[in-house]
Amino acid sequence: MSADPHTLLCLAHLGWEHVWQRPQQLMTRFARERRVIYVDPPQITNEVAAPELRDLREDHGVQVVRPLFPATVTALTDGYWQAWYGLLPATLALAGPAPIVWVSSPYADGLLARARPQIAVAVYDCMDDLASFKDGSPEMREREARLMGMVDLVFTGGHSMYEARKALHPHIHCFPSGVDVDHYRQVQDPATPVAPASANIPHPQLGYFGVLDERIDWELIAEVAARRPAWHWALVGPTAKVDPDALPQASNIHYLGKQAYDALPAFLKGFDVATMPFALNEATRFISPTKTLEYLAGGKPVISSSVPDVVAFYREIVLLADGPDAWIAGVESILRDGEAQLHARLERARPVLEANTWDAIAGRMAGLIEGVLRER
Repeated sequence: MSADPHTLLCLAHLGWEHVWQRPQQLMTRFARERRVIYVDPPQITNEVAAPELRDLREDHGVQVVRPLFPATVTALTDGYWQAWYGLLPATLALAGPAPIVWVSSPYADGLLARARPQIAVAVYDCMDDLASFKDGSPEMREREARLMGMVDLVFTGGHSMYEARKALHPHIHCFPSGVDVDHYRQVQDPATPVAPASANIPHPQLGYFGVLDERIDWELIAEVAARRPAWHWALVGPTAKVDPDALPQASNIHYLGKQAYDALPAFLKGFDVATMPFALNEATRFISPTKTLEYLAGGKPVISSSVPDVVAFYREIVLLADGPDAWIAGVESILRDGEAQLHARLERARPVLEANTWDAIAGRMAGLIEGVLRER
């Protein structure tokens, strides 16, 4: 993206300090060529008497800010959104004239409707099908349709989401999440140590990193753990939308908590099998797991439930299995594989990795944004 005066203002639905994923990967790359402001979801607090915008810090060239709303807004009908709409002019002023506004939630429709006259380009990055998640609602479908009627570009985080929306916007593009190959290839460097938090977990380790939520097949994990007590699950990531106390507990299931992005290669190094134990439900119907490529860049064999996007794009690289019997057989097969089989699998993954780096994805997105700017 060539340097220009248009600030990219990201009105985010995930906090910057959340798991480092698609928004952070893209915004840090856009920030190499233009000013980027990342607006965290508003925080309701007793610290302030009126809505205010707090400048948090700069991270990897991105200016991170957060709206703060007084707790009194919760007592008012639609108080949250009225507070946000009242703070929007100051947020737009921070970005300067004619910004590029980037949103990723259907709930941003009201904000974008009010901001639209002042912005140069509006982008909807449909990174997840949020309406299908545990806290989704039919209203989100209606709001997404309204949002798509206001934006110049729509990007989808996976092929299934693209197919479901391609008739709804004239400029919609499929951009499955990518990978920072160099970051995860540290796993293959003999100098990279195994993370201390997982170094004492016995092997074989069945590893997973990512958010631990309703998309995970917890019954599968519990059943495999019970039937193969010598295998140890190493689960890295924060919990969300699930009760941590209700998750399966066993001596061979290890919850390692949220970890910094920089530490993930050290955890991945300890995995004998990298796993994607997703439930096959509404919440996983449209996902395109970022970790597929991250695991492969780390040189690890991967087993996954047959979520549609993994089946469509990685069936020649990833072992697919559904249900405890198939998972046990699949893991046993991977553990029997020798170096030749692993090498062949990684060779098949190489061109996929090279075509789907975050640098390449951000560059293609930037070109589309520049095209709209030129038209204007």
